[in-house]
Amino acid sequence: MLSKGPFYIVPTLHYCMEFAQEVRRAFMEFKPDCVAVELPETMQQQFSHATSRLPDLSVVTAKSNGETLYFPIEPCDASLEALRSAQEAQIAAFCIDLDVMGYPKFVDILPDPYAITRIGLKTYYEACTGTLRADPVVRSEHDKMRELYMAKRLRELSFSYERILVVTGISHVQQIMAHLNDPSYPEAHPVERTEISLATYPEEALREVLGEPGYISRRYEEWRENAEGSLDRNECNYDLIKSAQIPYEAAARRELGAYDIDRLFLFLRNWAAIRNMLLPDFMQLLTGAKACVDHNFAYEVWKLGTEYPYYKNVDSLPEVDLSADELWGYTKRIHFHLKSPSDKGLFWRRLRKDQKGKLYYPPNPFSICSYPPEDSVVEKFGLFLKKKGIQQQTEEGAHTIPFSNSIEDGIDVRETIRHWPEKKLYVKARGRPPGLVGSCVVIFDEDETNERYPARMTWLGENEQESDMAFFSTSMSKDIVGPGIARCEYGGFLLSYPAKRMYDVWMDPDYAELTKKHEVLLAAAIDYSRRPVIVYAGLNPPEPHIKAHASRQGKRILYIPISQFSKQVIDKLRTFHILDGQDKRKIADEYIY
Repeated sequence: MLSKGPFYIVPTLHYCMEFAQEVRRAFMEFKPDCVAVELPETMQQQFSHATSRLPDLSVVTAKSNGETLYFPIEPCDASLEALRSAQEAQIAAFCIDLDVMGYPKFVDILPDPYAITRIGLKTYYEACTGTLRADPVVRSEHDKMRELYMAKRLRELSFSYERILVVTGISHVQQIMAHLNDPSYPEAHPVERTEISLATYPEEALREVLGEPGYISRRYEEWRENAEGSLDRNECNYDLIKSAQIPYEAAARRELGAYDIDRLFLFLRNWAAIRNMLLPDFMQLLTGAKACVDHNFAYEVWKLGTEYPYYKNVDSLPEVDLSADELWGYTKRIHFHLKSPSDKGLFWRRLRKDQKGKLYYPPNPFSICSYPPEDSVVEKFGLFLKKKGIQQQTEEGAHTIPFSNSIEDGIDVRETIRHWPEKKLYVKARGRPPGLVGSCVVIFDEDETNERYPARMTWLGENEQESDMAFFSTSMSKDIVGPGIARCEYGGFLLSYPAKRMYDVWMDPDYAELTKKHEVLLAAAIDYSRRPVIVYAGLNPPEPHIKAHASRQGKRILYIPISQFSKQVIDKLRTFHILDGQDKRKIADEYIY
């Protein structure tokens, strides 16, 4: 990236996938005959052994006078990538840094490394060290000693090699380049280490000790095989979320919609921006998954995101049990409060697994019935929608007037304060009485492709306490949970009061011209409603031609965005079960939880 004589210098940060990727590209394009990296020279033998084991993991441990240093060896480090590439190409590789004692701990405030994928490494380097940087780079006496020593070693290498790839930290590049032409260098003595060893981690510790999440390291290894194109961390985050969605949906028996994923990434984008970052880190990714979905989903993201498939330890290195605090000096903890079926239900599920003689089969379409506890949930929600519709009409019709001789429905404090200079009281007055609600329609997914919800049915209420219902849902042969018991998911449903009046709306020729399932339900709700108002809870407002259909009958559609309801309520409503006859209601509790 920066050239000077035989040197091609790549500025880097440690344990960052973007910089490891830049080093790999530079190595393939520059084709050096020698590699020099910013790692302690006294530990070159251990680093060479460790990088020859990659992508298997290890850690170099160095001890001296009570001080212990740990150097994690993993794929997504720029210096280690340079050593690894040199070994694979069978060219010389050198660790050129001075081993010092008591190096101070500080963290430079730098732009998000993800910016490299958009602006390039050169512009990023200038932002970190050039005139674009507002504050000076922090440098200690140890840094000056190390920079002089590295410049000296590079000068020595230049006598034997013509194309030298140099990988060093961003904050050291300018000083090293400035010292390359010095006439002489002060004598420097590296620390004498009492013990330098190479070990690996216990397998159970892998999820916590990696500098980059295991998922990023795995994707980097896959990219590294061909080194074509660019590995984008944002795309990796998206792929991780979508991959974790599959086991989560299978375990939770519910689907995450596009809205859930969009909301999650909007939340993560805003949180990253607050921290002056372009992308969230892994901890933010987990926290966002907890907040926007639930703890079970966050756990699936963590499990997949920390999985590292390349751990083998075929040469039987000794295992050293290190915590993330010991390796990195800073960690954050996250707790998952996983939801699971109650302990009382475990017995029945165990009993169900022991009944090997019973076969699971889908319900017979000619004898199906519903599961009563789920019916009551839907009926209660229908009553709630009716009350909400009346309340919304009341609020729409209300207006504010100056107080004269009656306080009407109470003082309107906001308007009174707004007109305070007038020294007048304003009160709330009701408008026309709200219309009564006759039918309710709830649409969770409009299913434009007509593929996700192929089942269409009309059910009549079994008694006067229930409503007639028409719905479209997933197939009852898709998810069989018991003998003649199928788990389904509503795409949308219609509730009409009173019961036992509805013809099969899906076979009714009056709705043959309507091509969309949610339009059929809404048109039927208008026709079967005995009252002037129909509540429609959906993703989008009703189409104009449906509104006109209602207007011709002197009725009105009251639209309520379904996003007003919590995710927990929606999930509880969408899932239902179809039983193969009323006799299955006696055993349904054993299979539904």
